[in-house]
Amino acid sequence: MNFRAIIVGAGLSGLALAHGLHRLGIEAAVFERDPFPGARPQGYRIQLDAPGLSGLERCLPPELFESCLATAASPPPRVTVLDQHLAVLADRVVSERARSGVATSLAFDRATLRQLLLAGLPAEVHYGARFVTYEQLPDGRIAAHFADGRVVVGDLLVGADGVSSAVRRKLLPQADIEDTGLRLIYGKIPLPDPDSHRLPDWVFESIFTVVKGAGGTHMGVGPVRDYVACLVGATTDHPCMPSFAALRRLDGPELRDLADRIIGPDRPADIDRILGSWDTSTLIPLRISTAGAVRQWDCRGVTLVGDAVHAMSPVLAMGANTALRDAGELTTSISTALATGTSLHEAVRRYEADMLEYSSAMVAASRRTGQERVGQR
Repeated sequence: MNFRAIIVGAGLSGLALAHGLHRLGIEAAVFERDPFPGARPQGYRIQLDAPGLSGLERCLPPELFESCLATAASPPPRVTVLDQHLAVLADRVVSERARSGVATSLAFDRATLRQLLLAGLPAEVHYGARFVTYEQLPDGRIAAHFADGRVVVGDLLVGADGVSSAVRRKLLPQADIEDTGLRLIYGKIPLPDPDSHRLPDWVFESIFTVVKGAGGTHMGVGPVRDYVACLVGATTDHPCMPSFAALRRLDGPELRDLADRIIGPDRPADIDRILGSWDTSTLIPLRISTAGAVRQWDCRGVTLVGDAVHAMSPVLAMGANTALRDAGELTTSISTALATGTSLHEAVRRYEADMLEYSSAMVAASRRTGQERVGQR
């Protein structure tokens, strides 16, 4: 089976898939709309559990996978939920199934992980390539059209271009992306010297801790290697929450002041210590979306991975996990087709059927948990 894949989007799932296909001897070109890596903030900490780590391992060369693991932090594999007075409401142990002695719940820095995937990729990533549309050619191949006028022809087009996926809009114009009604202020607390920080000990006792406030407000903290990721969230009907357009216009100190007002004055001293340690230059606003139900499509030669098809609330930390699982599942399905002589179309259809089953369950679970914990719609 000799074919060429066109991957739209150079996020984690798109890059992992490119690695997986290259390992199978398949040409895979990656096209990214941003003009260069790091052109816009894309978040900080990601937590990878068994699904994400397995997907990454199936795609990457062993030495690159080990390099990725070497950058991760391994806080205690627990997710803790506290009330506004820091009393424990829930304390869940995350699966600790081991791989060569390594826990399967690890905290990565997103930018570092992406840099490793980019540095190790045999093919060039084409930047400044904004996807516009595609067409199916008479011979069954796919022609991808980009805003700069270039047309790239391949046998498989993969939309890995995130929540606002242009590939999805063309493939599934009826697919809904819903606003959850959640807004986050997200940033870093640097740990230049892990032994001399001013943060409470409980911050480091779980891989992620949620502090629930009144009226759906919440704070989340998760230690990485040289920083703690910290977010403050609230629903759009919170009296202090501006429109998202206005939120995006606020600078770092203004976002920090807004977070302070959202949490309110009735809070433990530990919360003040955390907010006072935020690096305001890292603060960014986020609007949280979730995908509506999607049925399997029947468009030969075009498929989707990651947030392009199953965006979900971050409350279960399964967005990146599921996206990387997609990359691993699609790589495995195509590998099986190569070994058995199955067609590319059948391999992709098998991936889509499996992916829609496990991802729809995860989107639904994330929605339920978000509604219970943080007032998600």
